[in-house]
Amino acid sequence: MIILLYGQDTYRARKKMREIMEEHKAKHKSGLNLRYLEGKATSFDDLRNEILGISMFKEKKLIVINEAFSNSKLKEDLLEKGSVFADSENVLMLFEPQNILAKDKLLAFLEKTGKVQGFEYLPDAKVKEWIRSEVSRLNGLITDGAVDMLVDFVGADLWQMENEIGKLVNYSKEIKESDVKDLVKPSHEINIFDTVDAIASKNKKKAIDLLKIHMDKGDSPLLLLAMIAAQLRNMISVKASPEKSATEMGINAFVARKAMYQAKSFSLEDLKRIYKKIVELDADIKVGRIEQAIALDVLISEI
Repeated sequence: MIILLYGQDTYRARKKMREIMEEHKAKHKSGLNLRYLEGKATSFDDLRNEILGISMFKEKKLIVINEAFSNSKLKEDLLEKGSVFADSENVLMLFEPQNILAKDKLLAFLEKTGKVQGFEYLPDAKVKEWIRSEVSRLNGLITDGAVDMLVDFVGADLWQMENEIGKLVNYSKEIKESDVKDLVKPSHEINIFDTVDAIASKNKKKAIDLLKIHMDKGDSPLLLLAMIAAQLRNMISVKASPEKSATEMGINAFVARKAMYQAKSFSLEDLKRIYKKIVELDADIKVGRIEQAIALDVLISEI
């Protein structure tokens, strides 16, 4: 059997991976047939020997391989010869902490021959449900306003959200907006990504609210325009050349994955139109034709 877990929401993806590993440990007590390998340093022959070799204590094997998709030779071999693992009673679990392009041939192969589960970032409504569930699990209470503020400050990063909720519950069992404001520091980078997410989903109110948070922290509208423009350039790059790697485009891998996710909501023409508008607003600000804060409102209103 082959299992693929992938996606940028590594919190939920790793949780699922741990569940499968713990289930295996519960059934196979020796622990000798659970192995963890790094994809970059693993060959197809290594996998074949691990999975198809004789098992200790006649237990089923679970072989977990991290980032196999980063090894081009291993990907090629899995695509060509991987069906031998699909037919085995032992389990090969591939873990990819990133999104995978829908047209990826190995992904298509695994969807036909194995079990595949993707983990994209949760939408705001689901993040809010998760927050309430996590606070309840820790025997706390939280107001709706505090939930909204947490989402605005932290976004869909459940790793950070878990840490922030733990801190808040330790401070007060009844979490209010003032507690979030006092104890949670908005993530500068994540909020810019979230602002672009709001723009991508045409959620103008949220985009304006997030921009206000930045300006309240002292970020200038010109800086915010520049940061949004930079992310739009990344979105244009990945939209125009989906076959290129992040390295080839000169973009950080995380930023590239985020840009790819955000770009799904736009055509290439729309992205270029919005980018052109930002350039025009930047020029208008610099010659005094428009005030900086008004320029941001104009940008959001014309999307």
